[in-house]
Amino acid sequence: MVQREIIMANQSPEQQLASVEWMREAELKHARLAMLAAIGWPLAELCNPWLDTTGGRAPSLFNGGLFDGGVPLFLVLSFMSAAVLENKYEERVAQRRQLLWATPGAAPTAAGNFGFDPLRLSSEEGRSRQKELRSKELYNGRLAMLAITGFAVQEFLWSKPVIAQTPFFFGR
Repeated sequence: MVQREIIMANQSPEQQLASVEWMREAELKHARLAMLAAIGWPLAELCNPWLDTTGGRAPSLFNGGLFDGGVPLFLVLSFMSAAVLENKYEERVAQRRQLLWATPGAAPTAAGNFGFDPLRLSSEEGRSRQKELRSKELYNGRLAMLAITGFAVQEFLWSKPVIAQTPFFFGR
């Protein structure tokens, strides 16, 4: 913590702003991935009850089963896709930063705003409502990060699938 404060103190105001913007983008990206994972983990167990190598648990680092059957191919394709998307994302962020610094007095765009809103759910809302929606997305993402960590630890400690330990959520 102290090291980060020293690094931030030695940066110019523009560098500090860029660092904070990068951290916001990173937190939101991880929050969105965690929300998907928090849904995907139990769905993997519900859709694949025949996961024999892990006792019905979703394949993970703790549970094993990551390199059995079709999982390795899926992992390789997932990592390749993630790398391509990350590259495109970083290019977009770099272009946006160049535009931000090139335009004096320009307001920075919200973190994670890709301009994709085909149903116009967010763009038709007022500024305060947009801020509220962004805050709720971040809070739910933080909760999902805790949930997915809890899933992994829970399955590791009790050696039972999450859906078997919480039948009231999954109608079992």
